[in-house]
Order: sequence, then structure tokens, then C-alpha cells
Amino acid sequence: MELQEERVGEAFVVTAKGRLDGASSSIFADRIGGLITDQKPKLLVDFAGVDFVTSAGLRAVLMVLKKVKAANGSFALCGVQDSVRDVLDISGFTAMLSIHPARSDGIAALSL
Repeated sequence: MELQEERVGEAFVVTAKGRLDGASSSIFADRIGGLITDQKPKLLVDFAGVDFVTSAGLRAVLMVLKKVKAANGSFALCGVQDSVRDVLDISGFTAMLSIHPARSDGIAALSL
């Protein structure tokens, strides 16, 4: 999995590409979790390039979500492909996550 971080205003935007599975989930959680260094972090992960998520990947997303919530921050996903959205729906993650169709929508939501 490739991860690319950038700062957009007060938010970190991470572009993820590849598979979020057992081999990449700890890298995902560590790298994105490492961006959460202050109170009220704002974090958007662009999933447009993520084409596959396993249960290990879901756990990594949950770990990041919990860390952001503990810091009173905001966490969102954007650009989620239909196949990945199905996994998020079936697992009940869509109820826990803020999911936006496009990067601009996610950034706008975090800016509120």
C-alpha cells in the first residue's frame, strides 16, 4: 500500500493506494496514527485508490478512528470505491465513519 500525506489548511489529507490487508494494515495504522499529534486533529483519508479491504484493514481504520476520537478530532474517508463501501456497509463501519464522495467534500466537512 502506498500512502501519501499532505497538509490542507488545518487538516491532514492522506491518499491511500492499493490493498488494505494484513500485510499493510499495521503500516497504515502506524503512519496515519503518527499524524495525530495534537488535540482536535482533522484527518481525511482518500480511499479512491483502495480497491480491497480485509478485516485486518478494518481494524486499522478502527484504531485510527479511536485515536482521533480520543484527541477530540475529526476523521473522514472520501472517494470510497463501491466494493470497499460494501465491506464497510456489511461490517457496520459506515455508521461510525464520516464518508464523502469526493476529496473536496471531505475537506469542506472537516473545515466546519
